[in-house]
Amino acid sequence: MHEHSDVTSPVEVCAALGVPLGRTVKTLAFVTPEDRLLLAALPGHARLRYGALARAAGVRRGDLSPADARRLARAGMQPGGVCPVSADRAAVVVFDRSVSSLGRVHCGSGRADSSIEIEAAELMAAVPGAATASIADLSADEPA
Repeated sequence: MHEHSDVTSPVEVCAALGVPLGRTVKTLAFVTPEDRLLLAALPGHARLRYGALARAAGVRRGDLSPADARRLARAGMQPGGVCPVSADRAAVVVFDRSVSSLGRVHCGSGRADSSIEIEAAELMAAVPGAATASIADLSADEPA
């Protein structure tokens, strides 16, 4: 566990911890019309492919809405600290396929003022019901 000032983006985490963006896993949170939490975990420098996420989660693309702070709080998380490991047992979690090969990474802890350093394979194993799919656009250049 690494404590730092409150952050809201992977770039801010990198600056706070002195780690490259390619060594982070960001988790984006959405809700479905049924109020089900959907968590998408992908490399920090990648962009989400929304259609691919929707297909992997078995929902329509148009049914994805960003999770607000209240919905995240019900799952035990804060904006800026979203983690694929959630207290919400009904949450659907989808990891991008590339996450498994990232090695040691930093990801959200659930709080905006701390991050977890963990092997990517261990992070994925901590969510046994998670799906794995190609949900990331990895063509985005990683900032220096």
